[in-house]
Amino acid sequence: MGTPPEKHEFGLKRGKVFPVERAGSLVNPLRRLVQSPSRTVAAMGLVENAIVLEVGSGPGFFSPFIAKAAPLGHVMLVDVQFEMLAAARQRLARVANVWYAQADACALPVGMGQFDAVFLATMLGEVPDKDLCIEEVRRILGPGGLVTIVETRRDSDFISLTSLCDLLDRHGFSLVDRRGVAWQYVARFQARGPAVAP
Repeated sequence: MGTPPEKHEFGLKRGKVFPVERAGSLVNPLRRLVQSPSRTVAAMGLVENAIVLEVGSGPGFFSPFIAKAAPLGHVMLVDVQFEMLAAARQRLARVANVWYAQADACALPVGMGQFDAVFLATMLGEVPDKDLCIEEVRRILGPGGLVTIVETRRDSDFISLTSLCDLLDRHGFSLVDRRGVAWQYVARFQARGPAVAP
């Protein structure tokens, strides 16, 4: 697992963790007009028995759709803020195939190669050590595992597709496909070869 994370700074500016006090804006129904959770999750191409990790789930905007896409599998939501997970748990109270874990994206509390897919939506820019985060994602994915990353310019921590491809290439991922436009996209990457223990 990764090294212990540094203390997080919360706020709305670049590089800060989105604060739980503003969680309501993340699940506002109007968000669906510009960022459809059903279309976004469909782009992941999940099989019905997939084991999926959502990193930085927040209050669970995408989570119900991920759980529905893998009804015979399991979905684990990870967020650094306990209150975000509590909001997600309330939102998904009737969904049986979801687990919850409070953890840092750079020190994921799971063993090597345990997941088929990982989902990160508009949160990677908040992580101080993006390389360590992607290294952790690579560690927990099984052979041929897929990571789906969602970015939008509406987020102050937006990462361009070029920068994202460079980052993931350094950690053994290849771009499979991308949907959307340059300022708002869903990019899917596949792990090359088996993960290597740190």
